[in-house]
Amino acid sequence: MLANAVLLAADRSLTDDVIISHVLLGNKEEFEILVRRYNNLLYKTARGILSTENDIEDIMQETYIRGYEKLGQFRNEAKFSTWLTRILINCALQHINKLKGKEHLSLDVIGEGLDSAQETHPDGINPEVSENLTKALEGAISHLPSKYRVVFILREIQHVPVAETAAIVGITEENVKIRLHRAKSMLKTMLQSELDDMEIFVFHASRCSSIAERVMRHIYSIEHQLN
Repeated sequence: MLANAVLLAADRSLTDDVIISHVLLGNKEEFEILVRRYNNLLYKTARGILSTENDIEDIMQETYIRGYEKLGQFRNEAKFSTWLTRILINCALQHINKLKGKEHLSLDVIGEGLDSAQETHPDGINPEVSENLTKALEGAISHLPSKYRVVFILREIQHVPVAETAAIVGITEENVKIRLHRAKSMLKTMLQSELDDMEIFVFHASRCSSIAERVMRHIYSIEHQLN
């Protein structure tokens, strides 16, 4: 494990491109910086698609491993975070396909049949927010049609720019704005309360470290097998 990975992940002067170039040159330990940098982003995205915390963490780990294995294919045509998030969405879709026994599933039907089985993990709740209100909000988001839910989480919870959200989901920027507006209208109807500035689906430091450790152990294991 990289001793100063937490500090380096927060240091935005150390760009993703520089870290990636170092990893590709053989400094695989620096991949942990990227894991810690994007754990929260991937968690919140996965939380809007999958129904259990175990599935979410498994898909996050799979996403990082696939990202590491395909790192040489990253061409800077989009932000690294966009590229990584797209991998996560694909992994989540494949997981749901296996569960549902379907060959094809698009973003328009993510979560179909899963909304009634949402699992709430204590680490997913901000202690500063009323527990009842937080659960109500999470439940309302879970009951949004999937194509609106994903856009809402990316834009309003993760604050991903419109253009990047469009690239992640695979729709136009105009459609991002339309879906976000409809998502807000639906939530307002369901909750009849103000949602501004509420932090939900928090991914705490202990879980961040756990994911980082699992991913890096797997990467070191791959390298050991190759050598």
